[in-house]
Amino acid sequence: MIFLLFFLGLMIGSFLNVVLSRLDTDESFVTGRSRCDECGALVRWYDNIPVLSLLFLRGRCRSCGRPISVRHIAVEVSTAVLFSAVGAFFPYPDTVSGVADIALALGLIASLTVVFVHDLARMEIPVSALVFGMVWSIAMLAVVWLAGDSSVRFFDSRLFEGVVGGGIAFALFYALVRFSGETWMGAGDAWLALVLGLVVGWRLLLPTLTIAFGTGAIVGIVLMVSGRKGLKSQLPFAPFLVASVIFMLFFGTMVQELFVGLM
Repeated sequence: MIFLLFFLGLMIGSFLNVVLSRLDTDESFVTGRSRCDECGALVRWYDNIPVLSLLFLRGRCRSCGRPISVRHIAVEVSTAVLFSAVGAFFPYPDTVSGVADIALALGLIASLTVVFVHDLARMEIPVSALVFGMVWSIAMLAVVWLAGDSSVRFFDSRLFEGVVGGGIAFALFYALVRFSGETWMGAGDAWLALVLGLVVGWRLLLPTLTIAFGTGAIVGIVLMVSGRKGLKSQLPFAPFLVASVIFMLFFGTMVQELFVGLM
């Protein structure tokens, strides 16, 4: 399953590159052939094989010869690695709820990869990726609950924990946005926090946000000390939220046990 998910991740990563290239255009994500970002030439089908085509072309467009953004191979490889990690960390799915649990992780990784890359490059969170992540998370959590143990009440389900966690996270971030006049963070961060809370639930919300804010502060300090950022420079926060929630997908149980032990 790990190898299958790795190759699936390569294909999904290639699709995510198309999504990222078309976010600021009127082009559809699912129709139309890929084009070179520099010259606009159509990409031939044999030049569109994940990773292999980029290596064969030596990282350059066949038509204009200009370098292809390293983002393309980075997105494809990182998506494949994270997908295969799901196969390694999650138990083999022998039930419908198990399949839904893995599908939740894969869909979330895909949508949050788009958020991570776009916010890092443009300081802007794509609403379409957030909407997909939110709807997908709710749908898969509902399947996990409904197809799982029928004796589990709704108020004891991960879906309920997620709804509560998402509501708390959104309220907290929305308050920060309003209080700071969007100087600390934007409205997109509040909606991203909603998706984060849906996935980790209210029990893991505090450690998840602690990791995000902690790593964000460390990176900010390092950038200021190195002279790459100043006190008034803006730093995209979405990548830290994304990294934190993906970390929790794999190590959430361990973190919860450690957090409860410290409390």
